[in-house]
Amino acid sequence: MKDKDKRIVPDGTLDDKVIIITGASQGVGLAAAYGFAKAGATVVICARRGAIVKDVGAEIESMGGRALGVERDITNEESVKALIDITLKTYGRIDGLFNNAGVDAEKVPLCDVTFEDWKYVHDVKIHGSFLTIKYAIPVMIANGGGAIVNNGSTVAHRALTPAPYASSSQAAIIGLTKVAAATYAKQGIRVNMLTTGGMLRQEREGTDYEGMLAPILATIPQGRMGRPWEDAQVAAWLLSDYASYVNGTEIAVDGASLAGAGNNILGL
Repeated sequence: MKDKDKRIVPDGTLDDKVIIITGASQGVGLAAAYGFAKAGATVVICARRGAIVKDVGAEIESMGGRALGVERDITNEESVKALIDITLKTYGRIDGLFNNAGVDAEKVPLCDVTFEDWKYVHDVKIHGSFLTIKYAIPVMIANGGGAIVNNGSTVAHRALTPAPYASSSQAAIIGLTKVAAATYAKQGIRVNMLTTGGMLRQEREGTDYEGMLAPILATIPQGRMGRPWEDAQVAAWLLSDYASYVNGTEIAVDGASLAGAGNNILGL
């Protein structure tokens, strides 16, 4: 079954909610776009690859859902403002935000990282998440509250030495999540974080993941990589009313890779 055909949570779980999804052109964001819509949400899906998200939005609409695909750059403050404005203009409210956008970068040791690459990764992951939160929360408060899920990574807790900017930017998401939750909880805002492990994109099913599959699997006690829809379904629950008292926390979606890290050291 393709990710876009998967019902990630029961129908109606996200009824009447308008949810923005960033980084929605592939992987977890793409699975979330289809899955949230199937669960009843109106989705505003954005990415820098505008043609893709516009096509996805049109397909969701053709399937009976409600969706709008827009090209936006979340590292640009004016672009983020425009994302919030078009959502309000089109649907009149914002109930949820799934901060999923991220970026891959060249794998090099810390002192070999260029400052340009360092800034770029942090701009996309942490600065982009800050901007969307900054402009979405006041709108949510005006509507009586809302929920935000920041998609992070296990590398926030475990140094990934070939990609130091990944560990640094993902660790910053933890602090952003907690401070946003603690600051606005009394105003009806919930902010949580997914600590996501290795996700196998559908296009790489049946491959050896560029020769890295066996070493990756050795770090996952559950014995397999996750699928994008499995990450998206936890985000859907956190954005729903069924998680109404879950606020300011991390949920690991990683097949116990963090919990079983000691086994890797012992070779078990």
